[in-house]
Amino acid sequence: MEKQGHGLAKALIAELEKFTRRNGKTICECKVRMSVPRNIELYHSLGYIVTKESKEKNRNGCSLSVATMEKQLTN
Repeated sequence: MEKQGHGLAKALIAELEKFTRRNGKTICECKVRMSVPRNIELYHSLGYIVTKESKEKNRNGCSLSVATMEKQLTN
């Protein structure tokens, strides 16, 4: 928690978007737990939109509400 607020997540996402563009893709997609609104807000602030909401199981078999978020990438 002490590293929050330093822009590390935004920097990591920016690098992933660069990687995605370099590999010829035009859409970046991620899945975000709906129980963590701060993460949804982070992706919204970076231009991602919710395209789908679903129930999925985690590695332990527990059901989670998940938002699929996408961003159209430009060159």
